[in-house]
Amino acid sequence: MENHKGFIVLVDISGYTNFVSKHNMTSPDKTRLSLGQAHAEHIISDLLEKVINELDGVLTINKLQGDAALFYSIDDDTNKLSGEIIKKLKNSFEVFNQRLVEIKFCEACKCGTCVDVGNLKLKSFVHFGDFLIKEINQFKEIAGQDVILAHRLMKNSISVSEYMLFTRPFTEIKNIESLGLIENRVEKYDDMGSVDCTVFYPDKDLFDLEISNKKSWLGTKYSMLKYFIKSKSKKDIEMKYRLNNK
Repeated sequence: MENHKGFIVLVDISGYTNFVSKHNMTSPDKTRLSLGQAHAEHIISDLLEKVINELDGVLTINKLQGDAALFYSIDDDTNKLSGEIIKKLKNSFEVFNQRLVEIKFCEACKCGTCVDVGNLKLKSFVHFGDFLIKEINQFKEIAGQDVILAHRLMKNSISVSEYMLFTRPFTEIKNIESLGLIENRVEKYDDMGSVDCTVFYPDKDLFDLEISNKKSWLGTKYSMLKYFIKSKSKKDIEMKYRLNNK
């Protein structure tokens, strides 16, 4: 095992649990249940893949964890790398929201819950600290107290669903005040104590989203059927990036 100091990043899709729960609702004909599950998996996997593709190159994807993805990055020039991470995270929010606009046709789905696609949001958690890189069956995984802390931060007192949370060790390297609307907070945990954080709340109006031309009902239906014709799952992402799925 190798010990490193670097950046630990988690991206998480807000609303995933409610989204999947709705897709798992029972219905008179059981085909709706399986259809809803398949569509939920496809949509979440599609959105996660878009975000991962955007972050790839600056951050290394380490593992998928349900609706979240864990990344890390190591570089001697932490000031430069921290700036690149911020830029990529901002881009990932735009990519995520652009994809939601592009798949608005899912609302034409008869499973009845695809109409909630627009309620999905993205949030990210960024920390700088120590971690081990372990090799398990030819796969690399990061571990350590700071990795646990990054995961703890996903359970917090923030009331909104779309934001970027940075811990003090990160903001001591890179000032994020130029991002826009930020808030200094303290999150408290029984096993971790008080954690100083700075939260950035992205303004969707600043996203340069391309709005597709409105389609006819038939065109919308065709786009929806074409989108779902080849199922996509998180296993596909794990295979693409050679991730450990255990």
